Amino acid sequence: MNRRPARHPLSWLATALGIIWASPLTAFGLLLALPVILQRGKMHVVREPGFALVARGPFADAMLSRHPFGVMNAMALGHVVIAMRDGLSPRVLVHELAHVQQAARWGIVFPFAYLASSAWAAIRGKDAYWHNRFEIAARKAEKHF
Repeated sequence: MNRRPARHPLSWLATALGIIWASPLTAFGLLLALPVILQRGKMHVVREPGFALVARGPFADAMLSRHPFGVMNAMALGHVVIAMRDGLSPRVLVHELAHVQQAARWGIVFPFAYLASSAWAAIRGKDAYWHNRFEIAARKAEKHF
């Protein structure tokens, strides 16, 4: 039998508080996930390392391939990850779960902090995506996969 070790009670509390703190972002993520699910999509729960709902389907493929910032394999909005059906490798999932944890930490301020980090990189003449501190942290999380 494959049993997970029990989590510390404060860990559960931190997870619950992170979900509450990021709930406005999660609500927006659920709003975007709704057409994904309604149009032959699927949703599943990821519990480790953290909690997220993952939505995948034809509508997600179309949405992510036409994203204003360019084609994406996945994107995290609060505790919701919207992913392409064929693009969600374990490494990409770890990357997106890092953004879920960032949203839990930063709450409703996260999108503004993310954009500010991109703007700061651009002002310094660097790439707004590759030098965004949140993306750097998510890529670092991938390496621990």
